[in-house]
Amino acid sequence: MRDRPFWGWYVVLVSVVGLACSIATTVVSTFGVFLGPVRAEFGWSQSEAFAALLAVTLTTAILAPIVGGFVDRFGARRIVLFSFCCEALIFASFALQTDSLWAFYGRYVALAVFGLGTTHVAFARVITLWFDRRRGLALGIALSGIGVGGVLWPVYMQTMIDLHGWRVAYVVMGLTVAAVALPVVALLLKDNPEALGQAVDGDPVRPAGTAAPAAIGLTLREALRTRRYWMTLGTFFLIGLSVQSILVHVIPLLTGRGVSPMIAALAQSLLFFAVTTGRLVTGWLLDRFFAPRVACAFLLAPIVGIGLLALGASEVFALVGALLVGLAVGAEVDVLAYLTGRYFGSKNFSAIYGTYYGVYSLSGGIGPLLTAMTVDRTGGYDVALWLFAAALFVSCILLLRFERFPLLTAPVAGPPERGSPPTG
Repeated sequence: MRDRPFWGWYVVLVSVVGLACSIATTVVSTFGVFLGPVRAEFGWSQSEAFAALLAVTLTTAILAPIVGGFVDRFGARRIVLFSFCCEALIFASFALQTDSLWAFYGRYVALAVFGLGTTHVAFARVITLWFDRRRGLALGIALSGIGVGGVLWPVYMQTMIDLHGWRVAYVVMGLTVAAVALPVVALLLKDNPEALGQAVDGDPVRPAGTAAPAAIGLTLREALRTRRYWMTLGTFFLIGLSVQSILVHVIPLLTGRGVSPMIAALAQSLLFFAVTTGRLVTGWLLDRFFAPRVACAFLLAPIVGIGLLALGASEVFALVGALLVGLAVGAEVDVLAYLTGRYFGSKNFSAIYGTYYGVYSLSGGIGPLLTAMTVDRTGGYDVALWLFAAALFVSCILLLRFERFPLLTAPVAGPPERGSPPTG
């Protein structure tokens, strides 16, 4: 009889709340909302404003492996708490923004530097340490927090902008992050089962006096020497380049077709609703089928959605297109975190996943900026959209060539990894 319930599901709940408030959600889901009023006040071009996202993602690409190493070494809880405090303060500081583009860029870079601990880099590691046999489902539920936040933030911030202006809206966003995320993380987040005397998946605790199982897997240096590492990196760079560009541009795309700002914000919220659905379904499927094939299946819907947007859909069909794109956004980060654990183990999970997350984030900065430059040159989104559809098609082909999961073994005298999932 257990003294207390399995704490892993509380950790999943914390991850949902934390990721809903993380910079991975707040920056992407609200950038397009703030873009219109900020540009209207300062007269910046679309490409000038979108360069802020590139600055964020370049910083993330550089720092994510480093922050991941800190998480591996010191645990997630302290890093997450510090990062949420910084995120709240930096968002509030946007109320002081002047017409200086460099100050605008600097604030978004600061979010990446000090807020990176609020992202998947920390939370995916915690889930990996708490779950094995049900890891796919746990990751799917946890990472659905980004979809939940993405549904709420655009409409919430658009309402604040309409009522009080964009400066006050930034302050409200910072206060909301502090009020929601900090107490939940402080009270409920535990780094691993051993911290509470529990075991992975809620299994019986090992007898007293026996050694804790050693961490299993490859170091970052060892992972870099494998073909599977670079195959995964290239595939998800293409996916991120495509789906994140549309994620950020859906509001200016729709408003450019005459849709009202509030309806456009609603479209972005619906897109993130699809993210939530995609992650929950993906997580359930990952525990039952080979993960790359699950990801491939989820890329078919956004290809159709991009086609709808490229053909000039507006109003209802544009909303349908955004929803279909959201399914891919909902699947890719789940699969990437799952693949990292299954291909490389938990030994240096955050450092390895940090490199993936950094490059994936970089694709989310390069893609929107290139899209904005294309729009400035051509006056429309058609060319960029068809290129993104082609990139997703190539990604599907690459995913079908992924190799089976290796049998990871522990160091000498350690137990083997348990509960290997289906490999084909």
